[in-house]
Amino acid sequence: MARPPLPIDHDGRPPFLGLVLLCGIALVLSVPGARVVRDLGSTQQIVRTLGLDMTWVFLDVYVLAMGLLGLGLASARAEQRERRSQRVGRLTLRLLLGQLLCLPYLVFSRALFPGRDAGLVLVVLLATVIALVCAVQNGRIERAGNSSAPSLSGYAILLAVSLVPLVRVPVLSPIGAARLLVDGAPPLRALTAFCSPTALLAALYSLAARLRGEARGV
Repeated sequence: MARPPLPIDHDGRPPFLGLVLLCGIALVLSVPGARVVRDLGSTQQIVRTLGLDMTWVFLDVYVLAMGLLGLGLASARAEQRERRSQRVGRLTLRLLLGQLLCLPYLVFSRALFPGRDAGLVLVVLLATVIALVCAVQNGRIERAGNSSAPSLSGYAILLAVSLVPLVRVPVLSPIGAARLLVDGAPPLRALTAFCSPTALLAALYSLAARLRGEARGV
């Protein structure tokens, strides 16, 4: 009788370790020190004025790290021949496992955003969807290139979409969208924040897969 596949195979361990390590470091950086807590109100006002609000570090890194997890899992499974539905199902299970590993961090992070539990739940859902889009679409890029080597273009797209729109159109960035959701955006704006970065990433990854396939004559 065949043994069921393990939730984390040998190739899939580094992405999970990276997720836990990045989120752990970010949470430490987000927690104010004892002296800061004593005068938190005035300190937070100063750092917001300077654009250095460290309380967002964990949330920003968490959303970005989940996307990186999706890319890492896609690379780890690039050589495996599976039906699309089976591949998406297994990737989803692995991403949920990543969320489970981050659960202690997420529970602790509630203290950074008191009274905004609903927004944090939406961020967890957004991060999962973003990671799944990255995993599925980056897998397409690697298969279009007919190579088992990880595609750096997938990572470049995620970083560009996460950071560049923050300057002018934060709703297009997964990081900016997560901040809007936690801040309690109105329903229509929250829906826009949820859908916009997902649609933008899906479109760019699809374009990259097509261009890479055409370059190889696929």
